[in-house]
Amino acid sequence: MAIPTPQSVGDEIQSHMAERQRELLASGDASRDGRCFSWCGDILDFLIEGLGDRLAARGITFTSAFPGPLRLMDEDQQPNGQHVRRFWTVALHRGCPIAKICTLFFHRHDQIRLPQPPRIVAYAPDHRVSEDNA
Repeated sequence: MAIPTPQSVGDEIQSHMAERQRELLASGDASRDGRCFSWCGDILDFLIEGLGDRLAARGITFTSAFPGPLRLMDEDQQPNGQHVRRFWTVALHRGCPIAKICTLFFHRHDQIRLPQPPRIVAYAPDHRVSEDNA
């Protein structure tokens, strides 16, 4: 098994969320297995469900539960009413930092459905990136 890189970890997370996204109904407020979502955060929880186990099988964990802590300062409102929240965490491979992960969560407060899927941006663990921007 190759040593994971920031790019490979970011790609794996994005792939997992894309697979889960395909399980959502076209309405965006329920899943094919009958789960109904009451707010956009429920959808994010659904999209990341199972990710920890999937990555743990490859020796990858996170410093804080994925996608990272909820911090009010990490949300921007765009003029069109869409909000973008940034979640930050560090991916570890067998306990060693391998990637700083930013999850960009696009949502609106006036609807359940996500306006676009979350996007993962992965950096080297020592990369000095402003957590204000990703």
